Amino acid sequence: MILAFATHYVQLLTLKGKVLDVATTQTNDYKLVFPHFIVAIEMELNGHLNFKFLVAFGNLLLLPIAYLLWRTYQTDAGNQNQRLIEFIPISLLFFSLTYWESLDWAMAGLQNISVIFFGFLAIYLLIPKAKVSWRLFLFLGCLSATLAAFSSANGFLLAPVGLLILLRRRALAASLAWCASFALPVAAYLYHYTPYHISVDKLHTASFISKVFYLFAFLGCAIPYSWPAALLGIMIAAIILLAACSRFDRTNPVAFYFTVWILGTALLAAWLRGAIASRYSIYSILLLVFCYSFLARYLGGRSGVLNHKRFYAASLVLAIAFCFLSDLRAYKHLLKRREMVLSGMDHYRESPEFNSPNIDPEMARYDSTEAAFERVTLNRAIQQHIYTLPPKR
Repeated sequence: MILAFATHYVQLLTLKGKVLDVATTQTNDYKLVFPHFIVAIEMELNGHLNFKFLVAFGNLLLLPIAYLLWRTYQTDAGNQNQRLIEFIPISLLFFSLTYWESLDWAMAGLQNISVIFFGFLAIYLLIPKAKVSWRLFLFLGCLSATLAAFSSANGFLLAPVGLLILLRRRALAASLAWCASFALPVAAYLYHYTPYHISVDKLHTASFISKVFYLFAFLGCAIPYSWPAALLGIMIAAIILLAACSRFDRTNPVAFYFTVWILGTALLAAWLRGAIASRYSIYSILLLVFCYSFLARYLGGRSGVLNHKRFYAASLVLAIAFCFLSDLRAYKHLLKRREMVLSGMDHYRESPEFNSPNIDPEMARYDSTEAAFERVTLNRAIQQHIYTLPPKR
């Protein structure tokens, strides 16, 4: 999809045409303005696609997300060392590779990771901070919300979450500014939007019970198996309900409202999709981080079997085991995907006029036209000197 966008973009001669292309080009169901903007910047500066840069850019977005997790979930412990120690389980959970589908893959990283970063940042900026300019933070929060909606469709779910935050404070003017920040993304989607035929075919085909099951499976998809994921999802939902009843929104409003946004994403995915994908597991990981943080505070000061120290020790052991097993599984998938890509390139080189670089049987099953599309697009990108094949193995 990046090659298809780049080959069309370089043919445009006017600034207006290029801006319109970045803002309105549709990829499957989405108008991926932010990923297209990054590709357009690279084409303007370099005139050539460098997928290593695009992959690294997407992967590195995990670092500011990790910083926001630190800012949001750091404890009230008196010294920095204690805070760092209690943050270790969060680091192990977040940097596990359960969401391997979004890593080392240009478009997936630019879409899936960027929307989480901008969404998290928008909610973080909406919560008032002491000794800061509220208007500046509101402006930056609105800008982050716009970029989230420009990154992926679930960024639009920030609109009701932000309104909930602002209207509870009776910030009417800020609420209007917040709503206005979604005007450009909405306009981009309304411009010649075409429903993606595969999604249309799947929509509404599942039963209500199946969608409820998938909702819980989405919440718990840090575990890559449907039934265990659904059971974990039920546990996560119960803990979130307990947090709401305990008014955790007052204790840590950023964490609470960010979790509300993830729940909205889960509802949307449960309605529109029908299978657990690795790329969704990053949302489940973030829910586990929320549960760990809430339970650590909830159990603090309580004596019993699950007091704070025992809870931390158990969480650390589980996080280490989870990270190790997840990375072990993810490395196998990443190596398998890399081998498939290289084999596809070898297959393409044998006969560029007839052979496609796409040899993924799963993709062929969902869309029989994808192989021919990728072959034609790659040929065009090479002819236009936008892309150069990597050296032979």
